[in-house]
Amino acid sequence: MKPPLELPEDLRRRLRSHSPELESDIERFLEMAPSPCLYIRSERVSRSPLRPSLLHRLMGHRAAQPVLPTLDSKFGGIPYVEEAGLTWEGFHFLGQLNFTQLSEAPAVLPRRGLFALDRDLRAPDCSANSFRVRWYPEPTEARALPVSPPPCVGRWETRMRFSAGWSLPGGDAWEAPLSSGDAQLRDTWNAWAPSGYLEDERSPGTHRLSGHRGAGLDAPYSFVPPPGRDSAPQAYAQLLRIDFDNASGFQWGTNWPYVLIHPEDLAENRLERAVVAWANA
Repeated sequence: MKPPLELPEDLRRRLRSHSPELESDIERFLEMAPSPCLYIRSERVSRSPLRPSLLHRLMGHRAAQPVLPTLDSKFGGIPYVEEAGLTWEGFHFLGQLNFTQLSEAPAVLPRRGLFALDRDLRAPDCSANSFRVRWYPEPTEARALPVSPPPCVGRWETRMRFSAGWSLPGGDAWEAPLSSGDAQLRDTWNAWAPSGYLEDERSPGTHRLSGHRGAGLDAPYSFVPPPGRDSAPQAYAQLLRIDFDNASGFQWGTNWPYVLIHPEDLAENRLERAVVAWANA
């Protein structure tokens, strides 16, 4: 159920002091603003990491073997692969999403298919082509090719846990209805954190699938559109925002990867045309 969006009284008074029309405009904006999303949190599945640190080795711990099934949604472990000639030279497996495991997915997302990301270590951070996108519309055990465990971005194999949530517009889109030069009003508006929304921004280490675009995408780094599509980043939906992840053992610093997809490609179930851009957290 969508959480209520009740304006705090101090914010309501400030809006009303400008004009009753602005207050009404904001209320209409809030009626349409919420967008459903899924939050992704990771859960370790072994007592030891896939890639032990020096401390783990000194304590006598051995590297864990991957345990999650090939078709599972996960970070690390053994990836689902259908291509016979797929190389891992220069690539580390980040993770994969199996859409059949998303019981409360927003309507815009596919109902089946497996989406995977591999980090290209030959590309610098925050640069174009720093990830390889893989998409399998009809994944099955029979189509999965045997794969030796590749190197992984994270040190631990983790299971993805999904929970339904709600997002709100970020950045310029959130400020758009104000149409006012009042800096105090803008600060009060941006400081408001409605309960029940944007859990990924309140809980570090939480990733967001679908929903509104994050504020960082107002000025992304190294955005390269897929062939034949709009060159403006604003024309793309945010498919996935990947936070740092302590359970999985990876972090990005102050810039995070955002998986973007053109709405028409998403509607046509062509997730192989998704691209990864970097932006401020």
